[in-house]
Amino acid sequence: MATDDDNPVPTSPLEQAAAVGDADAALLSVSTSAAPDDAKKAVIYNCIVLTFTQQGLPTINSQNARIVWSTIDDTVIILIGNGVTKCITGKGYTCPALAPVFATLKEMNQVTVVSDLVTGIVALVKP
Repeated sequence: MATDDDNPVPTSPLEQAAAVGDADAALLSVSTSAAPDDAKKAVIYNCIVLTFTQQGLPTINSQNARIVWSTIDDTVIILIGNGVTKCITGKGYTCPALAPVFATLKEMNQVTVVSDLVTGIVALVKP
């Protein structure tokens, strides 16, 4: 004998959309309207990932990754800072020189979560 537990009724908008195969409704139910800084954050994150990869450092595959600055060679710190700055400016933003700041983070034995690094850089980048 079948029970109601065997055929649960979808309760969330995502479950309802999935039950009828409505891709638009499913994806809209898990999305939000873009905030003004979302595009800038995406550019900065992608520039960080690209630059770290170009320097042969471990791949940053999460905004929760932690950068332990003291483990990075001084020359590479400068290359990362210059690379991230150049990448961001190449995307049409104005960005201050990041190499000196990254060197300071290393000197002060800092660890930075990538999402926090993105947030900090967003505050500096214009427009």
